[in-house]
Amino acid sequence: MESMLNILRALTVIAIVAVGPIYPASAWPLEPPTPKQAYSVALEAQTAGDFLAMVGALRTAANAGYLPAQELLGTVLLQGPDLFGPAFWRDACEARVCFKRAAEQGGDIGRMHLSLLNRQRRLGYEAHCA
Repeated sequence: MESMLNILRALTVIAIVAVGPIYPASAWPLEPPTPKQAYSVALEAQTAGDFLAMVGALRTAANAGYLPAQELLGTVLLQGPDLFGPAFWRDACEARVCFKRAAEQGGDIGRMHLSLLNRQRRLGYEAHCA
C-alpha cells in the first residue's frame, strides 16, 4: 500500500511539471501593486483605521514616485499624533523628504510644506535632519 501511494505522488508531481500550473501566471496575486493601487490601499486602510497599513502602502506608492502619495505621507508624518492619536508618531525629517520629492515633481502641497519646514529649520524651531 505504501509503495502504491509513493507511485501516485510521483505521478502527480510528473503531471504538474508536464502540464504546468493550474492557473495562468496572470491570475496569481504576486505582482507588486502599481503606485496608484498602493495609494488606493492606503486610503482604504485609513478609512478602516489601520494607520500602520496606511503608512506602509503610502510609503510603497511614494517611493515609486506617486505625487499624491508623497504629499499625503508627508502630511501624515508631519501631523502624526494630531491626526491619528497619541499612538502615532511624528517624523518631520521623513516628512521633509516626502515634501521635497513632491515639490521636485511640481506638487503645490509639497512645495508649500517644504517651504514652511525650511523656514522652521532656519529659525531653529525644527530639528535638523541628516
